[in-house]
Amino acid sequence: MEGGMYMEQLPDSGYIVNALYDAGGPFPKSWLMRLNAQGDTLWTQLLSAGVGGTNLSSNCMATINNSIYGIAGYFHPQPITHLSAYFMGCLSNGVKVANKIYDYSPLQTEGYAIDKTLTNGFVIAGVHATSNMTSDFYLIRTNSFGDTLWTRTYNYFASEQAMDVKSTADSGFIMAGFTYDNSVFAYNIYIIKTDANGNKIWGKQYHKNVEEIAQSILPLNDGYMVCGYTKGSITLGYDVYLIRTDLNGDTLWTRKYGTNNNQIGYFVRNTSDGGFIISGITQNSPLGAYIIKTDSLGNVNNGTGIAEVNNPFAFTIYPNPSSGMFTVHLKNTPGHQPAMLHVYNVQQQLVYSAKINNNSCTTLPLQNLPSGMYMAVLKTSNSVCTQKIIIQH
Repeated sequence: MEGGMYMEQLPDSGYIVNALYDAGGPFPKSWLMRLNAQGDTLWTQLLSAGVGGTNLSSNCMATINNSIYGIAGYFHPQPITHLSAYFMGCLSNGVKVANKIYDYSPLQTEGYAIDKTLTNGFVIAGVHATSNMTSDFYLIRTNSFGDTLWTRTYNYFASEQAMDVKSTADSGFIMAGFTYDNSVFAYNIYIIKTDANGNKIWGKQYHKNVEEIAQSILPLNDGYMVCGYTKGSITLGYDVYLIRTDLNGDTLWTRKYGTNNNQIGYFVRNTSDGGFIISGITQNSPLGAYIIKTDSLGNVNNGTGIAEVNNPFAFTIYPNPSSGMFTVHLKNTPGHQPAMLHVYNVQQQLVYSAKINNNSCTTLPLQNLPSGMYMAVLKTSNSVCTQKIIIQH
């Protein structure tokens, strides 16, 4: 079983791709592929950090001037002892020139993300176990061949784990991941900003009473974009989640995306029109990729010209999917005013309308409509929000 983990376009319009090879086997490897602009393979390399499992995470690769490709993850040696972070460096022709194992803990040290620095080196972030039940954010600064320049650990509560790291314009670093908050028994998004030497400048925990995890962080000129997932409001699943912050990590706005509370966001990147592109997975049946394109404020155009999920008030429809009988729950509308609910099919034709009162549960009878996906649009005098609903007979 194989799966792509990272792709980057190169100056010649080709691509470098890193995939996990033999993911279901006892000894997975890094599968490095160089493609031309048409996607044709120029060369491939199977890479192992040693005798054992060479595991990758979603932010597993970075490139320096298309001359050195740096790969990071966590290595599971054979015979089995404990996990260790690793670095492998390859030239642009795929020849491996560096292999480092960072065995800094008798328990485990795992690499989950790598980025290039402004001085043509790399920085690796992950987790450093401090006991069988506790861990810290971990940061390793290296030169271009993975030789360690310094390491740092960062403790907040009992357990922290960094999932992404990016270099910042001031030569420092920004990390995103999660912390386990013992006071509320939940994982919360946590980000840390450091200077060029890894000294912590500030750390921010978000939404203490809601379970959320960050998978990706994107530095912007005036702040940061954090992407991950948050516990859904109806089921035990998750919604894709964005947090837009200023340069001090203070929240400017948040957005949620998804249907049936079963989507996870793994990456967020800029687009040329000033918006953002998010990639992740949907755990609804069948499993699949989940791609979201937003404008600069995180709004999604779904074909009706209205943002997809970013509800300014509490608006839920369940069960979803259903055979056509849905329950609409509405509360906290501006001024507690009622709203109009309009349902559109995929041809953008209006198929149902009803008035919904604030702080109420209302039956939505759509059992006479054919199976398929529909868009439920709720409008008040000054707010609009939408949800996708699915009818399955």
